[in-house]
Amino acid sequence: MRSLTLAASLLLISNANAFDFGSLMQTVAPVAQSAAPLADSALISNPLIKNITTTLGVTPTQAIGGTAAIINDAKGNMKPTDFTALTKQVPQAGTLLAAAPAGMLGLGSLGSQFSFLGMDPSMIDKFSPLVLQYLQNGATPSMDKILSAAFAQ
Repeated sequence: MRSLTLAASLLLISNANAFDFGSLMQTVAPVAQSAAPLADSALISNPLIKNITTTLGVTPTQAIGGTAAIINDAKGNMKPTDFTALTKQVPQAGTLLAAAPAGMLGLGSLGSQFSFLGMDPSMIDKFSPLVLQYLQNGATPSMDKILSAAFAQ
């Protein structure tokens, strides 16, 4: 709703001859992007997301998206049955993965996904140990080994 109000205000203020749709989208898109994932307050209050936002100084949207990207990368390095077992042991892994901003996980590399979120790809090295530790804390010892191997790749 904020993005619609902002867009309408910009349209009213803008001179029809000098209207720049590209600038409008640059102004409105971050508002729309940041508002959508924040609708689920359960994700924002997740201990991992709280830890990442506090420790790394990122927004909740960036924390959720970065976490989803890292979990998705680890998923790609695991057998499907192992990832299913992980989501049974740590249900929030699946919830966080599903909360990725639309289209982000299809961008390919983790670096591209972090850039999509407005973060430098060097943040991957800061996110990964926090995500791994969170998942390992809820997993069995045998899953702990699988996770370590998936994150090492």
